[in-house]
Amino acid sequence: MKAMRVFIAVEFEQHIKDYLNKIQKQVMSYSTDGNFSRPENFHLTLKFIGEVQPSFLGNITAAMAQSVHGIRPFKLGLDGLGNFPRGNKMIVWLGVGGELDMLNLLFTRLEASLSSIGISKETRKYSPHITLGREVRLTVPFSKVAEAVATGPQPIIDVCSISLMESTRENGRLVYTPLHRQPLVD
Repeated sequence: MKAMRVFIAVEFEQHIKDYLNKIQKQVMSYSTDGNFSRPENFHLTLKFIGEVQPSFLGNITAAMAQSVHGIRPFKLGLDGLGNFPRGNKMIVWLGVGGELDMLNLLFTRLEASLSSIGISKETRKYSPHITLGREVRLTVPFSKVAEAVATGPQPIIDVCSISLMESTRENGRLVYTPLHRQPLVD
């Protein structure tokens, strides 16, 4: 069987994706180039796993179930615009705020559960963000874009489940498909 490329994420309701798309369009107005996320693909990554055999998915979903035990649904807000510089280009993202202690607990538990089935722990500190675009080139300094982008009244993200997602390329476009949703239950 062919390996599958997977990750674990918090999926967003449509009104959150619509809001993120508005912010993204403002960023795009200041850019000459970039690989911008398709609005239907907006999500908050908890753990990128990579290539696995389909027969291993059951182990991952069992680890997900173990990791959420005792974690109640919680709320996140959206924070400011940020970037990860990559030479003369950058990854542009929107940060998250709100109940970060719950998000970090979820991340830590997920790392431990996945580690017990042989998936390596992340070596970098968890830096929760929503990617708006990669390989972005701006027409003005990033600080000007961050000041100019109006975030306005921000919607609340209700985190009620985590999802095992598959990443595939169809007709040259990335498509993220949920394979399993694990509800949070206190």
